Amino acid sequence: MANPIPVREWRREVKGVEYLISTCFDLLDLEMINNAFESEEMYWAKRLDIPTLQLMLQHSTTLGVYEVPPTVPPPATISEPSTPRTPSPSTDGPSQPTPKQIGLARFITDHVSTCYLTDVYISPSHRGLDLGKWLVACCGEVIEAMPALRRAFLVATPGKGTEFYGKELGFWDAGEESGKIAVMTRRGFAL
Repeated sequence: MANPIPVREWRREVKGVEYLISTCFDLLDLEMINNAFESEEMYWAKRLDIPTLQLMLQHSTTLGVYEVPPTVPPPATISEPSTPRTPSPSTDGPSQPTPKQIGLARFITDHVSTCYLTDVYISPSHRGLDLGKWLVACCGEVIEAMPALRRAFLVATPGKGTEFYGKELGFWDAGEESGKIAVMTRRGFAL
């Protein structure tokens, strides 16, 4: 199923390292996502078999967070390959580095009026660099781009989580709308 929304990308350099946030499905690292789902930080999730994970991601908009390795600089000139008479991939210009996924955030949405933000995660080895705040800010841009947004949802840990998402995205506890709405849930059998 093709995502009806064009791919969006954001780039940032932190401490000399380039990071990328992208909605490109083809960049997603399924093994990294499953490892995140197994982590204690994502206590609400669990590892999925690959076909199920692919189906879930195909029906979502996922912002992957990637560390981008530096590009290989091109040779001085095309006529001066690095080793004479030896084919060199560098003669065709710099190779495109493969970004390493280190985080994600996933939307379940119709891209118009409603969205649910879930599975926000940054690898422990990349925390403390404000990548999580940047990821959430990018999520805010995705939400703001919805032309007829009625409501955006997320489930957060009381206290620290609700404070963070309130500050960063303007979310509030639906309990504050007592008498106006009731947010209801049903726990899945998979948990």
